[in-house]
Amino acid sequence: MYPFERFSDDAKKVLVFCQTEAERAGHSYIGTEHMLLALLEVDSEARSRLLGLGVDEQAARTTIGRVIGSSQRPVARQIVPTNRVKKVIELSIAQADREGAPHVTPRHLLIGVVAEGEGIAAHVLGDLGVTPEAVLGDAEPPEDA
Repeated sequence: MYPFERFSDDAKKVLVFCQTEAERAGHSYIGTEHMLLALLEVDSEARSRLLGLGVDEQAARTTIGRVIGSSQRPVARQIVPTNRVKKVIELSIAQADREGAPHVTPRHLLIGVVAEGEGIAAHVLGDLGVTPEAVLGDAEPPEDA
């Protein structure tokens, strides 16, 4: 589906942590909230940017809990990415292509989260007072992929 060989080792770690976060939450899906938490797990430029903006793991987890509320935790047999996460990945690939980067990095994934703009992660960042402009810095967001 996606050319994952184009992803840097750190970006691949983020994607693995996405699944780990979904499993930890007992969800049958991987959502943008799981991606945000995964981006905070992997030491990268994206994590540094988030921490610099005051977004740490605890703040993100607390805000995600407020946004999605508590739910029963069914046992997930298969965990699948949501359409929003698929869109984030497409936007991340487009951003890397736009920059001429050989690999998609966690920074590109973070830009994808912000550019997608509608997922839980984007709402959580907004609730934490983080603007898309602050996350993007000098990067221009990709056009819709």
